Amino acid sequence: MSSLRSNIVANYAGKIWAAIINIAFVPLYIKYIGIEAYGVIGAFAAIQPLMTILDMGLSPSINREMACFTAVTGKEQQIRDMVRTLEIVYWAVAIVLCIGVLLLSPIIVSKWFHSASLPVETINYAVVIMGLSIVLQWPVGFYTGALMGLQKQVLFNVLNTLIWTMRGAGSVIAVIVSHDPIRAFFNWQLFMSVANVGTIAVALWCVLPGNWRCAPKFKPSTLISVWRFAAGMSAVSILIILFNQLDKIVLSKQLSLADFGYYSLVWQVVGSLFMLYYPIYSAFLPLMTQLVAQKDLDAFKVVYHKANQFMSIAVIPVSVIIILFSNEILLLWTNNPLTSERCSPLLSILLIGAAFNGMLCMQYAVSQAFGKTKHLVYVYFFSVLVYAPTMLIIAKHYGMLGASIAYTFISLIQDYIIVRVTHSYFIPFEHNKWLTRDFGLPLLISLVVGGFAKYVISWEIYGFSGAVTIFACYVVTLLAASAVTPSTKMLIKKYTRGYA
Repeated sequence: MSSLRSNIVANYAGKIWAAIINIAFVPLYIKYIGIEAYGVIGAFAAIQPLMTILDMGLSPSINREMACFTAVTGKEQQIRDMVRTLEIVYWAVAIVLCIGVLLLSPIIVSKWFHSASLPVETINYAVVIMGLSIVLQWPVGFYTGALMGLQKQVLFNVLNTLIWTMRGAGSVIAVIVSHDPIRAFFNWQLFMSVANVGTIAVALWCVLPGNWRCAPKFKPSTLISVWRFAAGMSAVSILIILFNQLDKIVLSKQLSLADFGYYSLVWQVVGSLFMLYYPIYSAFLPLMTQLVAQKDLDAFKVVYHKANQFMSIAVIPVSVIIILFSNEILLLWTNNPLTSERCSPLLSILLIGAAFNGMLCMQYAVSQAFGKTKHLVYVYFFSVLVYAPTMLIIAKHYGMLGASIAYTFISLIQDYIIVRVTHSYFIPFEHNKWLTRDFGLPLLISLVVGGFAKYVISWEIYGFSGAVTIFACYVVTLLAASAVTPSTKMLIKKYTRGYA
């Protein structure tokens, strides 16, 4: 459990720092490059996850294979061969994607973006460079999955923190000192994408077990051995990405760049919250996979509930506070009353759906650990089937607000179905325990405490004192939820017993 604790702490430290870097510099970007240029950045932030459609399920496959490897011995060379085989596949596809970006960029610029002030040449250059940056980011998922499966999560987060710091700080410096800030921003993103993928790749090969003198080989049979699970994960990934990105793709076409910039600003906050879910998911997934491989279902259930309770504490208190104080938080962040007024309703609505999607991470991990994904494919397929025409109609008539409501409403229905199916299929008789202890209790306490804090605060929330006020509300809500959730309650007792 010490390694699990270290992985969770490292994952959270890395993701929180990445979230800070991701959010802190946005007002400076908007100040120096304008809301329209930021709309271009937002569009490619939406398109970037679509690259994982071509992942073919290989990233979760390598994560699972690495986790299974840590439970047994004698497969060192087999694992090295698998990494080399999948690595070659990834980079072959990356080369094809680079060529595609160069060929399609003029079409994307002419058909997709509607700018009132940005020159076409500037947008075209941004599209090409950002497209290449996205392609180079794509293999990072493969190397990251392998490091996570090997439980080298502390190493990964140290490297990732350095990369994010250099990416964020360098971008700000580039847009401030350059006479052409848009080109400078995208040039730096391309440079850091190259540095990122190179650093993570070298790190993986340095920690892979086995004899480094015995060169790894490309073995097509490796692809055959993982194709079934990879195909299922690929289908799930495609459907999840389509569901989560459909609103942004539709709105980027229908809205002006300025309005889409506001919508992208909201998703910058919502997307940063996703960074808080992943540390728990990535820390528990290898352990859950090992327990399934060892056929220890009783221990698996204990770990599953513990993971869900940690996920609730990570997701629910902060989501409740942001939803209740969305206008105040946006005003503190952007220092722009118009921006906070336009964006706060969207943030509150979208965050409800995003919070429940975050809770779904552990059900997703259960499916990965057991190597069965058919039920996820069915649920997400019908969700997208309903969501796509709904989004097209609602976004056309009701714009950003309608799109936000549609996303959250369908997310809630979809998430409930997946939770029920996962519990019935893999761990029967555990649903009520999840609903009450893992999820319901921390949600209820967070709503009561956070709502009371919102009600009693009568002073103006502004400046440093306003930030302290909101942070204090979050801390109180977090502590209250932690005090009633079994796993975190035990931790509190353990670490406070010596002070009693």
